[in-house]
Amino acid sequence: MVRLLVTTVVGLATAFAVLVSPAIGGEPGLTYIVPVASESNDGTATRKQLPDLIFADASNMPVHLRQFQGKVVVLNFYTTTCGPCIKQMVYLDRLQGNFRQDVAVVTIAEDQGGVPLAKSFLSRQKLNYLRPFADINTGAALGAAIRGIPTTLVIDKQNRQVLKVEGPVEWDGAMMTSRLRELFDE
Repeated sequence: MVRLLVTTVVGLATAFAVLVSPAIGGEPGLTYIVPVASESNDGTATRKQLPDLIFADASNMPVHLRQFQGKVVVLNFYTTTCGPCIKQMVYLDRLQGNFRQDVAVVTIAEDQGGVPLAKSFLSRQKLNYLRPFADINTGAALGAAIRGIPTTLVIDKQNRQVLKVEGPVEWDGAMMTSRLRELFDE
């Protein structure tokens, strides 16, 4: 099943996303999204508070999203078999390397292989700044209302969603880094 989604983003061009069924080898319950659709909550009054999402860290211990409160968070949901996901991981890794003190880039694997698969994937891809996290039962993805992968949320210091991007984006590009810098100063 294919659907077309059109959304306008404040400060970005209108984008199109094609949602493709996971029957082509994806994880059950998630949909591959290509190329990009976005929604923005630029006004602080309209930003929605996110629930305290829980996912696993490299030791398979629970991590709460609220642990990152006080930092700008780039929260990415991906699978290790999703081509667009893999492509944008390089951009996310560079973003984390460039903004180590100001941004927490949290990439959450939605694969059934969990943390061990996320660890080996990051190692194989030679991603030096990203830490392995996994969403074992897709609870975090469901809590964040993720419709497909890759999906990335930008979260302000008060744990409110500023931006939701469905599809791959050049996260270390000038437009995104400029927007993130604005959030540091809030």
